[in-house]
Amino acid sequence: MKNKPLFFSLISILCIIEPLIKVLYFKAITHFDFMVIMSNLFARDSFRDVFDFWLVYPLAGILLLKLRKWTYFAFMSLLGYIVYSITTYEKYTWPYNSDSPFMYHYVVVIMAVMLFMTFLLPGVWEPFFDRRVRWWEPKVRYPAGINCALKNDNLIFASEIINISLTGAFLKDSSYFKVGDKLDLEFSFLGKEISLPVKVVHKHSLAGRNGYGVQFTFNSFKQNVLIARIIHVLKQSNKAV
Repeated sequence: MKNKPLFFSLISILCIIEPLIKVLYFKAITHFDFMVIMSNLFARDSFRDVFDFWLVYPLAGILLLKLRKWTYFAFMSLLGYIVYSITTYEKYTWPYNSDSPFMYHYVVVIMAVMLFMTFLLPGVWEPFFDRRVRWWEPKVRYPAGINCALKNDNLIFASEIINISLTGAFLKDSSYFKVGDKLDLEFSFLGKEISLPVKVVHKHSLAGRNGYGVQFTFNSFKQNVLIARIIHVLKQSNKAV
């Protein structure tokens, strides 16, 4: 699967177009020209009025477009604000100017709350916290086949870098380390001895080979540049997978 879950995209779209839905609703019930409607809407220019009418739903939708840890909490905060606004809405007040929020808003909020409930499942909330499981984001990895060594406070053992990316590598399976371990990865590349701190983040199979995915835990900008140079060399060899 290469696409973001459809439910995420649907709620994003419904939230982003929400101000337009309100404008069309006003047009349908008043039969005023759009210029008259817009001039009345823009007459409400306080920050709270502008935020409630034009921004709160689109912001929530935009936050779902790119899944990150901070967007998770920001979306939940906006969802809480939206639910509070609807449940405390007073008749014929801003931003709906009707006896109750429109059915459209109830549908969107119910769907968003359902999304909130699914966040309780690890398979859903993981994308906000672990970029490895965002299958819809392209992750370019380059076959390496580089012999390496891993060491911790107690021992040093040999392994192999099967492939590598800007943020981590996939190493040959070994009984000497496990998910959660923090190690130093050492290898030679283009005549240079390289040492990088890594964290073992997952175990899986790739093309029939068992191994561990490690994440680089850079402690200097120089290490970022070094990996970028290695990726550049591998990229030039047209080995991207």
